[in-house]
Amino acid sequence: MQWQIGGGRHEGKACAVVPDGRLSYDLGGLGVLVQGISGQYPRDTEKRDHEVVSDDDVIGWRASCRCGWAGKFWTRASTKSEENLDNYTAFAPFLGFATPPLSAEDAMKVEWLRHAETSTAVEELLAAQKALLASKSRLDNAVAKCRAIGLPWSTVASSLGITRQSAHAKWKRMDQ
Repeated sequence: MQWQIGGGRHEGKACAVVPDGRLSYDLGGLGVLVQGISGQYPRDTEKRDHEVVSDDDVIGWRASCRCGWAGKFWTRASTKSEENLDNYTAFAPFLGFATPPLSAEDAMKVEWLRHAETSTAVEELLAAQKALLASKSRLDNAVAKCRAIGLPWSTVASSLGITRQSAHAKWKRMDQ
């Protein structure tokens, strides 16, 4: 299952982790697909830059985001009695299907969502700051243009809904 927030800037999912640490973003007919060629696993017939790793070789899972963020590693327990979600250990039977249990996937989604919401909020903050700086620059340029064509401070001030004294104090450098 994939998760999305922020207009596609953040797309996440619970990815299988193979013994050499690579993450699988895709499934193949015979296992999970991992990008890169290590020589330890057979190449995929369609995606030649991917290897096919048996589902039973999956050692755990990790939430991952399109932006490059990766969450905590979840160990794949060999038996149900070894499962301990508080310690990031989840059981998935070795039956040729390496999907994390729903409880672990839900926990990974919560972790990813925290990352994505924080990142999206910071991105919005930076965008707002950039827009504010651009608006301030545009306002300064408009005031300079008004003064350059000879409009008095009273006209500039009344257009902006401020006093003539405030306008003059803020932009008096433009008269120099």
